[in-house]
Amino acid sequence: MRIPILLRKLKQRESGAELTGAQFRSLITNNLSLKIFALLLAVTMWGFVASQQRGESAELKFAAPLVLKNIPKELEVTSSIDESVSVLVRVRRDLAKTVNPSQFQISIDLRNQLPGSFEYSLTESNISYNNELLPDGVNVLQISPANIPLLLEPTYGKNVTIKPRFSGDLVKGFTIESIKIYPPLVAVRGPFSHIERLISIPTRPLDVQDLQSDVEMLVSLDLPQMIRLEAPDKAFFRAKITVSDNPTRVLFRDIPVVFKNAKFSYKSSISNLNVHLEGPRNVMESLRKQDITAVVDLAKYPPGDYRGLAPKIVLPDTVKVLEQWPILDLFVLKRKVDKIRNSGARKRISGNSKRQAGG
Repeated sequence: MRIPILLRKLKQRESGAELTGAQFRSLITNNLSLKIFALLLAVTMWGFVASQQRGESAELKFAAPLVLKNIPKELEVTSSIDESVSVLVRVRRDLAKTVNPSQFQISIDLRNQLPGSFEYSLTESNISYNNELLPDGVNVLQISPANIPLLLEPTYGKNVTIKPRFSGDLVKGFTIESIKIYPPLVAVRGPFSHIERLISIPTRPLDVQDLQSDVEMLVSLDLPQMIRLEAPDKAFFRAKITVSDNPTRVLFRDIPVVFKNAKFSYKSSISNLNVHLEGPRNVMESLRKQDITAVVDLAKYPPGDYRGLAPKIVLPDTVKVLEQWPILDLFVLKRKVDKIRNSGARKRISGNSKRQAGG
């Protein structure tokens, strides 16, 4: 071949004297057509090899699920992260038809991680295929996003009250008097930022549609995000719903005020008052004025001036006071009550009663 001979001559010239201009031109122009052909052949071969290499691979773009592994005990991830990450890979042509994008997975190992916020940088080492290392012929070109912000918080536990909720309409004329949950408290766990402000947990809606009598039912809780039960096997609670007729309101006027346990003489600004009451229909329909008592216990008031008092209204348990007026001003004097005189007065009253009875 002419090319090796040419290279040998060039090496000989480098070790000896420098080439003259004529000698250099001779080296270039001698067998010029052969040299040009050799150059074209080399360029053609390089282009062919490069095109073959490009044709032997394919690019695949897909979304791979993002998985967090080995989260330390008593720590929780509270940052919002995407469920998947976009990945671009180059796959050898002979593997392109057999590679399944759904078998790729991106995992972040949080072993030994401390609480706090940080950014995790994803690399090819985070990507697995069919739970193993990437096969030969698969190269990762791009991961997007490449950085994942994470926040780890300590786990805390707390006992909170259960708040009942209901849905539906009772039978006309009935209303819910009370809803009690047993047990009334539940132990829950969750990240500190969520547990700290948690006061109560609502139940899932209790169905009271067309209800007209008391009932008990099982109910589960509507747990907030990131909150879970301390005892997952105790997920149901007992709800007791008490219903009653729609309450009825009645106004009673001129209810006498009764003063008891008087040790000192006193003066009161009123002797009667008015009350506005509310209770079940059947109770309110049978309630009479004489069944209502307004009481002032004078044992609570030593000598002095007391203004704006509200006498205690004695009523059935199911009836409540909406309003009472007027208010009472009480003046307790330092002069003690004459028990003997009062006793004599009571005896005289008793004697008069007997004489009237005898007459």
